[in-house]
Amino acid sequence: MVFPLRLVIMLFRYLSSLTFLLVPFLLLGEEREAWTSSKISGSPDLPPPYVAEAVWPHITFNQGLDITLLESEGLIFVTERFGKIWQVPSDLKSRPKSAILFADMKEHIPSLNRLLGLAFHPEFARNRKFYLYYALNTQEPGFACGLSQFEVDAKGNIVPGSRVRLMHFPADGHTGGDLQFGPDRMLYVPIGDLVPPSPPDPKRAAQDLGQIAGKILRIDVDSKDRGLPYGIPKDNPFLGVEGARPEVWAYGLRNPWKIAFHPENGELWLGDVGWEQWEMVYRIEKGGNYGWSVMEGPMPTNPYQDTGPSPISHPIVNYDHYSGASITGGYFVSSDRLPRLQGSYVYGDYVTGKVWAMSWDGGKVTENLEIADTRQDIVTFGIDESGDILFLELGPSAPLQRLVSNPNLEETSQFPTKLSETGLFRDAADQIASVGVYEFKINTPMWQDGYESDYWVGMPDRSGLKTTAEARRGSPVMNYLKPDDMVLAKTIHKDGHRVETQILHFDGFWKGYSYRWNESQTDATLVDKEGLNTEIQGRPYRFPSRSECIRCHGSNFNRPLAFFPGQMNRDGQLDRFKDLGLVDKEFVEMAAAQPLVNPNRSEEPIESRARSWLHSNCAHCHKVSGGSGLTAQMNIAVPTSQLELMGHAPKRGYFGLDQASQIESGNPYRSILYYRVATKGAGHMPMVGAQTLDKEGVRLVHDWIRSMSPDASVPAYSLEPKSVEEALVLYHKIQSGELSIEEREKAIAVCSNHAEPFIANLFIGIELE
Repeated sequence: MVFPLRLVIMLFRYLSSLTFLLVPFLLLGEEREAWTSSKISGSPDLPPPYVAEAVWPHITFNQGLDITLLESEGLIFVTERFGKIWQVPSDLKSRPKSAILFADMKEHIPSLNRLLGLAFHPEFARNRKFYLYYALNTQEPGFACGLSQFEVDAKGNIVPGSRVRLMHFPADGHTGGDLQFGPDRMLYVPIGDLVPPSPPDPKRAAQDLGQIAGKILRIDVDSKDRGLPYGIPKDNPFLGVEGARPEVWAYGLRNPWKIAFHPENGELWLGDVGWEQWEMVYRIEKGGNYGWSVMEGPMPTNPYQDTGPSPISHPIVNYDHYSGASITGGYFVSSDRLPRLQGSYVYGDYVTGKVWAMSWDGGKVTENLEIADTRQDIVTFGIDESGDILFLELGPSAPLQRLVSNPNLEETSQFPTKLSETGLFRDAADQIASVGVYEFKINTPMWQDGYESDYWVGMPDRSGLKTTAEARRGSPVMNYLKPDDMVLAKTIHKDGHRVETQILHFDGFWKGYSYRWNESQTDATLVDKEGLNTEIQGRPYRFPSRSECIRCHGSNFNRPLAFFPGQMNRDGQLDRFKDLGLVDKEFVEMAAAQPLVNPNRSEEPIESRARSWLHSNCAHCHKVSGGSGLTAQMNIAVPTSQLELMGHAPKRGYFGLDQASQIESGNPYRSILYYRVATKGAGHMPMVGAQTLDKEGVRLVHDWIRSMSPDASVPAYSLEPKSVEEALVLYHKIQSGELSIEEREKAIAVCSNHAEPFIANLFIGIELE
């Protein structure tokens, strides 16, 4: 075809002018648009009745672990983790200019690692004695714990050479943390099971009266028995039991964190930090057995182990890990400053920062209410001279705090109850983002029962993330400085049908909300605080509660999971977001240490694919400060050699695989990790989230473990397995489609009704997958 010359000239001129118009944009790049339409602010829930208030904002402490009242001197002592003890007035109406240093115990205790508890003798005004519980550095693996007595002179200085060593014992974890004199003037010493989170109580110490671990000890510091620097009270409960430690007052505890005596009846109460599922409040009685590690609160843990001589006592109060993950025991309030709390036992959670008040009538709980949501790492409670409750956050500059009535109790929030009202989308029905809200994609989505997700981020105006990194346990950990009112959104859908949009809103801490899509797909409605169990397309579906969101995005974790350098390192997204000012250079550079890939891309190395799958499906809990109860780290930044999986003993039992490791190189059938991702029954991982198995992911974990030592000997499969190992081989054959329909049906029938519970457990629901 021949074009007229005039038409060619006109077309050239048009293209030239278009190029001229485009050049500035090509040179300058994409321009950041401000997000000004957000309506996400405040909370849809009723505000709690109390909030935290700093007593003296100008006085702060560096990682305080204990608050101790010395009523005779009118003082409160704050014990810091690294050895310093400070004093402030016990009258909170006073106005001290600063805290006064009472002592730096590093000058008095060689090799001090950390202080854990402080108690003053009931006759301190006369004898000037105080007691410290602490941890020591040692040359051997682990550390040691000690209990010592000291004396103070009239000027408040520690008397040189006054230290008397009362106890010294080795430890590797779970020290417990507190010291208290009871109304009987005896010293009570709570000791944890002295081991890391996992495996649980491997020495079975907590139920063994012959071991010091997992106990409440009761000693008389005003006398000495033969061979001991203290006395054994004559009414201690196990003096006549052969092999029992005479100091034991009660037992069966995991990590008792803070004890308190009722100010009127003298009863002993404590908070015991749980393992994977429960946190407990106990009323401690003479000779009582509180279950660990046969039980974790109300749930069996090692039901086949021998127990001590006392029947197991159940917790007075327990809460699951949807509400918190590390209890901090509290005190009974005797002050009338907050009349509604008077007489209540006030306690909290280190991970979520929630605070509860429990009322006890001497025989039963009459009320147990959440009264505050501080979003702080509450590490200890204490009381002032009036019996008012105090607490400390674990931090480098934390003031003493107390509860005050919430000034915003009557205020109502206009929090959007419809997705279309949030300001995230210009058109919610078509998922068209508002100006300044940017869609992004990720490399390794977590398994969501076959559902897929779309992701967006919005930061007010033109604000952006500031990123720093620190090395923790051998791998880099990111910290973000996030703009207030930053929002992340994820819409979950399947086969073109949207089910849920989840929103994370940052207002100093992440808060999570779920919106349920209507059948007409025009909008989504905010789900209640408690979440919702329902069915979607004939399958069970869970809309998470607000507390469940905190499990992965709460104050102790405080990191997004999808908005993550390694996840977003694709299609030039990171450079684009850096140029837009959404993220900084450090955020982009972190991607190199987080090489996530799509697990379904067979061209990628199998180790990269398996590690990426573990990161997305497991590492939200199994990482530093993840709250999992395991020492293993499964996040992608950790080298495979440092995962603490290969050759490491399991953390919650062997599941019929006697003496197996978390991962046995080359043999998935003796790898606890493979069993736990494969089973739908008890012990399935991950514990929260998806309700079906990711068959491709399970097979990937199998193949990765097998690839480590392809020539390793493995059992032959049998349609009638005699062991869990053989059952896992059979399971893999079924999942891989290697059996005929007749063989599959026979195998499932045999194994689902197998006498070995761990085999039957493995095959629960397999016919549905």
